[in-house]
Parts: sequence; structure tokens; C-alpha cells
Amino acid sequence: MDISDIDKNFRTYYSFEGMKTYSVNQEPFRLYGLCRKSDEQDFKRLPHNLAKTVNNPSIQALYQNTSGIRVRFRTDSSRIVLKCVLPQIHSSPCIPQTGSSCFDLYADGHYCSVFRPGIDLNGGYSDGQMGKDGFSSGYSFKEKKEREILIHFPLYNDVSEVYIALEKDATLLEAKEYKTTSPIVFYGSSITQGGCASHPGNCYPAILSRTLDFDYINLGFSAGCLAEPEMADYISGLEKSVLVYDYDHNASTLSYLEQTHEPFFQAVRAKNPHLPIIIVSAADLSFGYEMRKKRMKVIKNTFEHAKSNGDKNVYFVDGTKIYETVGIDFCTVDHTHPNDLGFYCMAQAIGPMIEKIWKKENLLCTK
Repeated sequence: MDISDIDKNFRTYYSFEGMKTYSVNQEPFRLYGLCRKSDEQDFKRLPHNLAKTVNNPSIQALYQNTSGIRVRFRTDSSRIVLKCVLPQIHSSPCIPQTGSSCFDLYADGHYCSVFRPGIDLNGGYSDGQMGKDGFSSGYSFKEKKEREILIHFPLYNDVSEVYIALEKDATLLEAKEYKTTSPIVFYGSSITQGGCASHPGNCYPAILSRTLDFDYINLGFSAGCLAEPEMADYISGLEKSVLVYDYDHNASTLSYLEQTHEPFFQAVRAKNPHLPIIIVSAADLSFGYEMRKKRMKVIKNTFEHAKSNGDKNVYFVDGTKIYETVGIDFCTVDHTHPNDLGFYCMAQAIGPMIEKIWKKENLLCTK
């Protein structure tokens, strides 16, 4: 039985009658959060050569997952249809498909809906126009007026092609600029990548970006945040206003964390002497109470050593307090990965630190 035959809210096919289709790679659409050269059309978070040469199977598998990639524009179209081709479909027992493999839509900062594919999980989505491995999904507003549109790409899926269909007579303009002139870089684990948000806009970097209005780059990799020198060197060379250093979970042992956490920080600091860096420790209990205390001490030592050496641009977020008010049972799906409430709590903990930095460093764009 196809549930969409019973409940129309589950239908994924949308008519293109009276619509004009655009590639998100063309003007005036603005893409954010990706790594590409001017002559490239693909969607990825790291350069191909870095991803293929760093000795990290997770990065090699996930660097083309589109977590953090967004498209923004302005339009008065009362209908928006997204057409997409995915090389394959990510399916996980703990990550909702609406988060892992779907796009979501915000208008004027307000969440509207998820652009979702059909129910076949074998990668054979067809809308009758895109062909195999393609899908279309849309949203209709109650009235026709100009809106700022933001669409987040999937958290755990590669994406081959993306098109936006608008009404033929609709205006299409550039989105407004972010408040900051340079993006914030988030480096971390599966939690940073977005597991297990119910839709892409609910991972904590995306929540912070929308509420505080800044551009960002998501360098979260499931089981792949290992603080390699190559990643430190790459992040050091990125244009950025702040680094959120959320490295804890993927260090397999306390010893490995001790050997890598501070050296990675020092490597980035050496090339970015004035960069504000926010260090975050784990919020969950995946290592147990006692081991979490030991790991947190390693991370706190990185912060304290920097401060004792005169570093005035380093900040610390104690992860053990992030779920303190609400309770971990309500904030995670498996005592490790946050649900939407958990990500909201993370954003609430990190957001004030970013605002403090902005005020101190005068990083807001004056345009």
C-alpha cells in the first residue's frame, strides 16, 4: 500500500505547469557552505585532492555529503518546486530520512516544509520528468509576495543536480547578505554533521546561522573528526571569522585525544594568531560519566594552556552543562546523537559565545 494514496500530505509529485526551472548554479542564486573552483559544478565540502589523500576513510566517504550547503534567493513566487538528482539514498536506523536525504525550506527565517523524495529507498526515485534517481517536491504559500528563501541541502547524502522551479511571472533576485563578512567554520563529528536532526535546518550550526544571521562551513564527519595535521592545515587556510572546535567524540581513546587535541589547536593558532576559537567538549554520555570527566579535562587543558600563554581569543563551552536543564533523555536519540531538542540546546550554549566574540572583535558587517 502506498500511504500517499490515502494521505495527500505524503505525496511527492508536484505539477510544473506554469513554472520556469533554474539551476541553482546560475545567478542570482547564491550557494554557501561548499568547496569548489570557479569551473566546477559539483557539491562538496572539501577539495577532492585533500579528501582522497588524507588517511581517513570517513572523510573519503562523506566529503561530498552536503551538510551545511545552502541556496538563498528572493522571489514572490507562490509556489516553489525543487527538482534533484541524488546518486544514491542514505538510509540509517537512527537518522530520519527527512534529515539525511532531504532538503528543507525557510521563508523570511521561518520554517515551511521539507522537500522530500518518494518512499522507495532503493535510489530509484522518478517523477516522470527527471528520470531514474531524480525527485521533485514542492511547497505552496497562501499568498504571492516577495520572500527571502533559504533551502538547506541534505545532511548525509551526496547530491548531483539541483533545480528550482518558480512561477513563470515570478521575480527572482539575490538574497540579502549575511551580517558577517566571513563564515564561521565548524569542525567536529557526526553531531556537527547533523546526526540525528529531523531535517537539515535543525542541526546546531544551521540553527545558529539562521538565528544570528551568519555564513558557515560545516566540516563535521561521522567517525571522521580525528584532528589530522592535513585538516588543521586546510582549516588554517580557510577564510573565516570564528572556528568552533567541537573535537572529542571520534578520538577512540583518551590517549589519542591527549596526543591530538592541543596539537591541532596549536597548529591552527600558529597560522591564525588572532582567530577566535570556541572549544567545545562532549555533551553526551557515550563514554560514561567517569571517562567523560577525563576527556573533558584534556579538552579544558587545551583551553587553559592557551589562556596561560596569553591567548585572548580562545573560549570554552562545557558540554556537560548543555543538556543539564532539559535532561539527556529528552535531547538524544541514543545517548550520543542529539535530536532536534538536543541541537537547540547546543545552539543555546554556543550562540551567546559567538555574540560575545562579535561584540568584542567588531566582526559584524556594516552594510
